[in-house]
Amino acid sequence: MSDFLSLSKKRRSVRSYKKQQIDEKVLERILDAARMAPSARNSQNWKFIVVKDQKRKEELTAATKGQSFINQAPVIIAGVGLESDKVMSCDVPTYAVDLGIAMEHIALAAADEGLGSCWIGAFFQDKVKEVLNISDTAKVVALMPIGYPADSPKEKERKSLEEVVSYDKF
Repeated sequence: MSDFLSLSKKRRSVRSYKKQQIDEKVLERILDAARMAPSARNSQNWKFIVVKDQKRKEELTAATKGQSFINQAPVIIAGVGLESDKVMSCDVPTYAVDLGIAMEHIALAAADEGLGSCWIGAFFQDKVKEVLNISDTAKVVALMPIGYPADSPKEKERKSLEEVVSYDKF
């Protein structure tokens, strides 16, 4: 099995974190992986907000409909699209695709460093923007707590390839 396939199988959603801090060089490598992600027309029209302040993490917890595990993580990264009005010719917003790719780069880089993460898409956009002082023209695509897992991983359950792949037609 390739290293990448092993890494993709290793990555999982973590909802319990140790109190252990993340070394700054490790965090920088994770953020650099996001920076290297592809984007529409290479615009890199994003901002990654790294939240470490405990009070702010608690405010984000309230904005995530009470998902209290996120403030256990030493870091929460918000992926923000700076121009929410741009659309690709296929009628899909560029910020959503670009940040989806970049945030997954973060999740995989974190897993490669022995860290856990969790995609958070259940949040109140207006409240997160208020907590993080984000402009009205931008869109928060995801929040991602990152830290050392406090629990042991269980094997991921996934549909078979036959259920999710077809060839030549739907």
